[in-house]
Amino acid sequence: MLFSCVGCGAEAETGTRLLALNAGKADCLLLLFDDQAYLIDSGYDYTYNALAELLRREGVSRLNGVFLTHCDKDHYGGLAFLAQSDIAVDAWYAAAIYYDVKEDQHPMVLAAALRKEEVTWLKAGDQLQLGGSASLRVLGPLTQNTANENNNSLVFSVETKDGSLLFTGDMKLEEEYELMDAGLIGPADVLKVPFHGDNTASSEAFVERVSPQIALICTSTAQEPDTPAASILKRYARYGAQITVTQDYERGVEIDLQSGRAAFRPLAWETPDYGQFIRADITPEEDLLTLHSSSGQPIDLSGWILFSTKGGECVRFPEGSVIPANGVFRIGTNATSSAMDWKINEKRLWHKSKYDQAQLYDLTGRLAIVTDNGKPE
Repeated sequence: MLFSCVGCGAEAETGTRLLALNAGKADCLLLLFDDQAYLIDSGYDYTYNALAELLRREGVSRLNGVFLTHCDKDHYGGLAFLAQSDIAVDAWYAAAIYYDVKEDQHPMVLAAALRKEEVTWLKAGDQLQLGGSASLRVLGPLTQNTANENNNSLVFSVETKDGSLLFTGDMKLEEEYELMDAGLIGPADVLKVPFHGDNTASSEAFVERVSPQIALICTSTAQEPDTPAASILKRYARYGAQITVTQDYERGVEIDLQSGRAAFRPLAWETPDYGQFIRADITPEEDLLTLHSSSGQPIDLSGWILFSTKGGECVRFPEGSVIPANGVFRIGTNATSSAMDWKINEKRLWHKSKYDQAQLYDLTGRLAIVTDNGKPE
């Protein structure tokens, strides 16, 4: 059977679908059912193009809601780019309880403000009708945790005609125990495993209580070496869960839930391999990044993302950024005195003495080019 999704392109298979991007250790989830599309966390800023490509491929031009589980950059990083995009957003949701950030600097407030819109603050006990017979129930946080923002994670369950899903952000054992003691955690067909599958979450009692068919872990062992913890993988397996980890697939994973039965498969799409045509080098003293193309055709860089691993700067190439056929494209800053094709209004991008890496992501979110500044790691 097929359904038409308002703002979601032509047609899609019936059922509830949860699409989880491989965005490093970050969370970036797209929930689709009936005529609804919801984003739960937005990954890093430098992984935004992968999210944009996913929305494009799914035909999503309107999000019925965007949820931020907590104020960590691997969950809110893509919000600003999303707010600057053409994707319509009906509502911005975040937990009313958070710590160590002023309200006017809250990442969801800043994103919504770019559209002159406001945030809907959620607290435990709130319920939302999501369209059709689907509903969302906010479980936590119950109290403010001033020691670790992860324990202020927005935790909520979603019930659809196809089954149940539980979203946990980066909840650790402290919040987990509080919700368990309050009797708020129950079974779910699909679980977004808390805190990247770290062993400071997913207690035995929690896993037994939820007993999911599928346990989804969003992580990157390269970024979080202790995840997914072997003990946690064994624990979920012991309770019969199929485990899927975003890092195991190039693009991510899709979970399909229909008539109470859940299954998963890799997300996949083919994109050009620009790495065979482009090489890059950094001149730290000049704060200059030069892209060299060996292609006989111009390469359009419009919308590509450039990320500096040392300073964390993340910028998108403006429209009209093109490497000429068999030519070069130079990117500089306020510290650059030599010729450049694009001047970024930053004091500088590349560290002059410590190891720094330039990562260039194409329009589909694929890591196209990596180079460094030649300094020792």
